[in-house]
Amino acid sequence: MSSQKLTELHPADLAEIMEELSPAERQGIIDSLPEETAAEAIAELDKRLQTQVVEKLDPEKAADILEEMSPDEAADLIASLAPDTSKEVMKEMERHEKTEVEALMRYDENTAGGMMNTELVVVGEDATRGEVVDYIRFNEIIPDQLDNVVLINHYGALSGTVPIARLVIANSEQRMEELRFEPILSVRTDTSEKEVFELFDKYNLRGLTVVDGDNRPIGAITVDDVVSRMNAKL
Repeated sequence: MSSQKLTELHPADLAEIMEELSPAERQGIIDSLPEETAAEAIAELDKRLQTQVVEKLDPEKAADILEEMSPDEAADLIASLAPDTSKEVMKEMERHEKTEVEALMRYDENTAGGMMNTELVVVGEDATRGEVVDYIRFNEIIPDQLDNVVLINHYGALSGTVPIARLVIANSEQRMEELRFEPILSVRTDTSEKEVFELFDKYNLRGLTVVDGDNRPIGAITVDDVVSRMNAKL
């Protein structure tokens, strides 16, 4: 199958194909793919194969692929690498992505901090729906970040979230504080993953904000993060 046809496959289908191949064939596919497509496919592999694939890559190539992943995915993968390989790959990463990954790697993987993604949309609670939509368009926010928009007050503290579905149906002049989800939920970085699972189940959440000691939003956990973590434990 040509590399062009491989890029047209869904990442999950591409990963399924790769799992049936020999290590050499698997590496050949990764080498032939654009970095973004390679990142999406690797993210769908089981953790053992993720580690095998990345450890066989040139550190610069590995860094370029990891930079296309979400920070939490990249942090989990780098943590699974051999120490020497991890250092070499981190050395090749761009400063911004490296800083985000290093920050996430400080948290216990079985806590909210270890599950969260630092890519989230944060706006003032007094902003209008129209202003927020313009902000999202201008900043080219990727769809994976749009389960919820996080609201902060004048002190920068969390004041709620607005599900993207509510944003879509609201009128342009409505204030974000009028659209927020109730109850206002959040977790600290040291909250156990068990408590996170329970909150998602109880309130049927699409996303959950993670806050620091001053109640400032620093990350978010999505339902996809929860499903992936639960599947990994099966």
